[in-house]
Amino acid sequence: MNHKVQIVGATGYGGLGILELLLAHPRFDVTSLIAREEAGRQISEIYPHLSGYTGLTVDSADDTPIGTDCDIVVFSTPDRVSQSYAPTLVNSGMRFIDYSGDFRFASAEDYGQYAARHPSITGNEHDAEALLKISTYGVSELDPEGIAKASIVGNPGCFAVGIILGLAPLFHDGLVGDDGIVAVDGLSGSSGAGKKPAPLQHLSHLNDNIIPYRLLSHQHAIEANLTLGRLGRSEGAQIDFIPHLLGTTRGILSTMHLRLKQAMERDTLLDRYRDYFGNAPFVRILEGPPTLKGTLGSNYCDISLFVEGNRVVVISSIDNLMKGQSGSAMQNLNLMFGIPQTTGLDRAPLYP
Repeated sequence: MNHKVQIVGATGYGGLGILELLLAHPRFDVTSLIAREEAGRQISEIYPHLSGYTGLTVDSADDTPIGTDCDIVVFSTPDRVSQSYAPTLVNSGMRFIDYSGDFRFASAEDYGQYAARHPSITGNEHDAEALLKISTYGVSELDPEGIAKASIVGNPGCFAVGIILGLAPLFHDGLVGDDGIVAVDGLSGSSGAGKKPAPLQHLSHLNDNIIPYRLLSHQHAIEANLTLGRLGRSEGAQIDFIPHLLGTTRGILSTMHLRLKQAMERDTLLDRYRDYFGNAPFVRILEGPPTLKGTLGSNYCDISLFVEGNRVVVISSIDNLMKGQSGSAMQNLNLMFGIPQTTGLDRAPLYP
């Protein structure tokens, strides 16, 4: 018998991404799609590429209450949406995954650092603070056992995934010098900003352009700081992060510059990365530099690094809508239900 999934926020890119994966998954069935907009329409009317794959209609939360006829809820919603439903869901024994930052943090203090940098929620306190203690941060490669047992999983932010996986072995081993400072340039396709139109994403502005934004103030850097700074023998982390918007649709390429406590050989570090991620089916350690197209449409994170003395440059590549969002959610769903992590995700990147 398959596990039943309800998707809330089903008409955005994140909801669409997990729906596409679930429709092809052998162990899950989607029982309902919830959205504030376009309720009453079939999802295949909104996204015609799904014609013939599903006849599901988008419902409102008034017509189909959240938590109805399912084993788990996936919230593909903006910040602060799931907080209002979380206590009722948890009290009823319902598990859920949330795409936003609502349950990525272990305390109200940590959440406050994130909220202070998020333009739409600055100054807001968490409405379900007690539940932060039972939530699990959903980077599958770092805490598969915790995710498997969790009732609440906070799916990581897209930029955070590429940064955390790219740097985890170095911070875990306590190798990063200069007080854990890492300079990161993140390049992202426009889909990372979501479906809603905005002037920054207007074709005539974004096409043939690269646009830096939220310089040293992006909220995903908080996730990376907290996660890496508390990992293994780490002594804290400071991620100086500059995101850039690209005139392309999908992908994130993160280039990370740091100094180690002592000089190390490149081959030694590459071997350490291969060992650290030895049980991580979606992390690939490359000899050459990763590219955006190397992970397009897949759940892979490609990583390589380059060394000069004690200076290291680490480069990671992910598809922001897969490993950066719905692919990570699917991997976490598999873990939560005791299904092999690769089920429904074991597919090659798209090329060209």
